[in-house]
Amino acid sequence: MAHPATKLSRATPGPWCNGLGAGAFDEAYNFSIGAYNTTGTNTNSTGAPIVVNSAGSFSDVTVWHLGTWVQYQYPLEYTSISLVNGTLVISGDGAPPAQADTVDPGNSLEWASRKTADPKNGAQIYCAVPSTTGSDYPILAVNGDTDSFSLCQTTFENVVYYKAAPDLGYDYESCYPVKLQLIF
Repeated sequence: MAHPATKLSRATPGPWCNGLGAGAFDEAYNFSIGAYNTTGTNTNSTGAPIVVNSAGSFSDVTVWHLGTWVQYQYPLEYTSISLVNGTLVISGDGAPPAQADTVDPGNSLEWASRKTADPKNGAQIYCAVPSTTGSDYPILAVNGDTDSFSLCQTTFENVVYYKAAPDLGYDYESCYPVKLQLIF
């Protein structure tokens, strides 16, 4: 069941929003994400639709990351994204709990799903800020940074990476810079 998107204002966002300026926030519910190409053309004002895609399974853990909707051929397990107290929480009807991981340079934004995961105790590294480019959509920040996201081609799909770098298992030459817009 779809729920309306909501942005909540708090008196002061957490320290993960430090240095991001006035209007930074760390609470928003039920939004989608668009990857807006900052150096090329976009077919709309929101950018390429981004969804939570499976990145693989290991023992009792399944890893999830953000990738383009157009290249993901499977039903979506996690259909909702929320920003809760500085962590990105993903959820879906019947989906196992998933907890946001830390994001290091060169890596994708990831969640680990397992029976013991506590979504609200994920890495508190996320914040959002009003757009400074005239867009109607706030911009996602990780580790206090809104400017270092790229879409890069992997074997099967385009995946969102933070501070993309060569020799890390994705086609670095295919990467292009994007802003991750929160679509309410």
